[in-house]
Amino acid sequence: MYPALPLGPTTLPTAPIFALLAIYLGLETAGRVGRRLGLRPDDLWNTGLIALLAGLFVARGWNVFQFWYVYSAEPLLLFSLRPSGFVFWPGVAAALVAAYAYLLRCALHPTRVVAAFAAGGLMAASALAVSDYLTGAIVGLPSDLPWARPYFGEMRHPAALYRAVGFGVGGVWVWLGVRAATPGRTVGHALLAAALVILVADAYVAESAVVAGLRSSQLGGLGGALAASGWLALLSRRRDPPV
Repeated sequence: MYPALPLGPTTLPTAPIFALLAIYLGLETAGRVGRRLGLRPDDLWNTGLIALLAGLFVARGWNVFQFWYVYSAEPLLLFSLRPSGFVFWPGVAAALVAAYAYLLRCALHPTRVVAAFAAGGLMAASALAVSDYLTGAIVGLPSDLPWARPYFGEMRHPAALYRAVGFGVGGVWVWLGVRAATPGRTVGHALLAAALVILVADAYVAESAVVAGLRSSQLGGLGGALAASGWLALLSRRRDPPV
């Protein structure tokens, strides 16, 4: 695996580099899709960056609050940016609140903004899946197929790359189908694409959590695909004229 990438005389950590790449791809895609939805790309970049900064600040602050007895004894740890130093769900909640506040301030169309970020999220997920492959965060099942990749001497499915390709193709598909008049359908298509990728690709993931004999991630993917299909069907019924 490749926890660090060589760059001339130095090496760079793989996960943070791909996280930055994912942020850029996500925001750039959201901006381009937003333009087709009648939004200004600058508004989408501002929304994304404000949400990101608010989320990181709260996620870090929550961790410091939880473990203040550790940080008070070693104040220099306050400047440590290890992934374990952030709390996920408080950060997500803060990001959503900050993004919604910016939408209200700028009077942006919420469904169109969500549609743009849904497409951008697929492209960001594709970059993160490549990072998962390079760092070994997602390991596939043993395989003897021609495209199997070595993992500590054993050939395995490149399950993370399956995700990367699926998310990337899904992002392009959603992008091509964007219509300014139907942003809700764009959201549904993005959720459907993401759910189907997880449903299919995670069948090849090793050591996945299991619920009642079924992989929990695939159950989530199946539930997401059914919900997205129902949402799209509902939108189609609303659009079609009564018989």
